[in-house]
Amino acid sequence: MIVVADPGAASTNVGDRIISQSIETEFVSPLRATGREVELVPMHGALSTAHRAALRDAESVVVCGTNLLSDHMRFRRAWHWPVEDIDLCRGRLTFLGVGWWQYQRAGIDPVSAGWLRSLAGTIPWAVRDEYSLGKLRRARVSAVHTSCPTLWSVEKQVLPAGQRRAVVTFTDYSQDPLADGRLVRELAERFDEVLFWPQGPGDPTYVDRIRGGVGTLLGPSLEEFDAVLAEPDTAYVGLRLHGGIRAMQRGVPALVLSIDNRAREIARSVGLRAPSRHAARAYREDLGSGETVGIGVPRDTVQRWRRGWGIER
Repeated sequence: MIVVADPGAASTNVGDRIISQSIETEFVSPLRATGREVELVPMHGALSTAHRAALRDAESVVVCGTNLLSDHMRFRRAWHWPVEDIDLCRGRLTFLGVGWWQYQRAGIDPVSAGWLRSLAGTIPWAVRDEYSLGKLRRARVSAVHTSCPTLWSVEKQVLPAGQRRAVVTFTDYSQDPLADGRLVRELAERFDEVLFWPQGPGDPTYVDRIRGGVGTLLGPSLEEFDAVLAEPDTAYVGLRLHGGIRAMQRGVPALVLSIDNRAREIARSVGLRAPSRHAARAYREDLGSGETVGIGVPRDTVQRWRRGWGIER
């Protein structure tokens, strides 16, 4: 049995559902098609007795998604499982699509590096960007760069140009009312209709603070977001990385604005166009360019990593 820790289960961030759906399509369903038994457990929140039993019995444990790695993993983690639960996976743990919690310059402390090596299974850890890959290699943890599985089906990013409607995201966890308010005004001038989609639970309050009466606030569901993306003459602009990737998955013109290492390092690794929200001149040019940008996911590495699980596609 293979246990997969699902980032979308019990998460309040709809972006984790976007990741989960890609994990299901790109890894879980193909794995089951090989005849392997797969059990899902939640990556967020407390594990049940049954979940812990599954971790003990698993041949491998694959933990999927987001900002789980850091220089001090053994002591302070973005991944909120207790150490005792993580240790249940010792010698059988693999990551898929994970990255570093934030920029950290010192390097992994020796105790954390040794702990990570003790957790690792036989399949290399698949990380979302080259920055994270370099960190793990310096800690002597076997790893490969596969980008984020949400991008495996994306070959290009089309930048906005002349669409009538924009669906827009901001984030409550990294607030900059001056820069974000400037972006709202820019979008109000460019688009006939501006719709704000709250990907996280704290986003509506912050959006109401900065939008100054501009546009309409949508409901927080992924279904409502998808429905807007399906409407003709729509573009996506926003600070939420996976909101932008969802748009790209559907062929919708999209511009992601980077606010931290996630979009910035994915951009450096695969060519995603993601200027800083503070680079107003750059994003103004991108908003009107209509340029097609190739997304350079390392597909040969992805295929080799999947073949390690017996998946041929």
